[in-house]
Amino acid sequence: MTTLIARNLKTLNNILTDYKFREKNIGLVPTMGAIHRGHLALVNKSLKSTEKTIVTIFVNPMQFNNKEDFNNYPDSIKEDIAILTKKKVDLIFIPKKEEIYPSDFSTFVHLKKFDDILCGKNRKNHFAGVATVVLKLFSLIKPQHAFFGEKDYQQLIIIKKLVSDFNLGMKIHSVKTVRDSKGLALSSRNNLLSESQKEKASKINNILKNLSVKNIIGKKKFLGKLEKKLSINGVKNIEYLEVRDDKSLELYDEKKSLGKSYRIFIAVKFGKIRLIDNLRISK
Repeated sequence: MTTLIARNLKTLNNILTDYKFREKNIGLVPTMGAIHRGHLALVNKSLKSTEKTIVTIFVNPMQFNNKEDFNNYPDSIKEDIAILTKKKVDLIFIPKKEEIYPSDFSTFVHLKKFDDILCGKNRKNHFAGVATVVLKLFSLIKPQHAFFGEKDYQQLIIIKKLVSDFNLGMKIHSVKTVRDSKGLALSSRNNLLSESQKEKASKINNILKNLSVKNIIGKKKFLGKLEKKLSINGVKNIEYLEVRDDKSLELYDEKKSLGKSYRIFIAVKFGKIRLIDNLRISK
């Protein structure tokens, strides 16, 4: 089947109501474009798990609290379409801003959990913007499955909560972070890094990947020492470095750690480029 493209809601609705899509098991992969192997890991899982795979490309202005960051976000629509067509996805939905947020749009998701920590702490309303656009896409497409990467782990937890709170009756699939040969988590923003910055950013995974709970227990200065090690390796402008429960996102508490699983979360800036990563800590 030829990959279809919808650029407005009318075309999208016509395709979804056609017999080829109607009553099919649909998988949705929401993206903001600049498609890379991380996105394709989501696409591959959807292609294997569902009857129809839909990929959306929409750079959501509501989740940017920095206009410059929004304006500088990579734009490669032609390349993205070529990549996704080669993968034989069933439909690519590329709406304009006015299709998602008409001039009289006035309803937004308000989050009361998970949004004021980690990336949400210094990015006011970022996750409210994410939740709003994802809920709208779910409403428009009505998939039975949706696929999100573990690199944006806080986002993954929030989307799972959104689906639960609104009883959407769909399954959220998580896909492990895809990395390059040096361990750097793939991101659309990586293309904005210089070679020197990429080399330094690659050190993050190498330093964090061998952590275990034993490294943390009873060591109050653990994160300080870890931050120092990162700094020595060129990872200096750290926004946060925290160990949290991988289900509740609560901060690590040695007294309550028995039987729980943890992740270490990091956000760091290289010049104006902000990167995030997280790794599960072994027991």
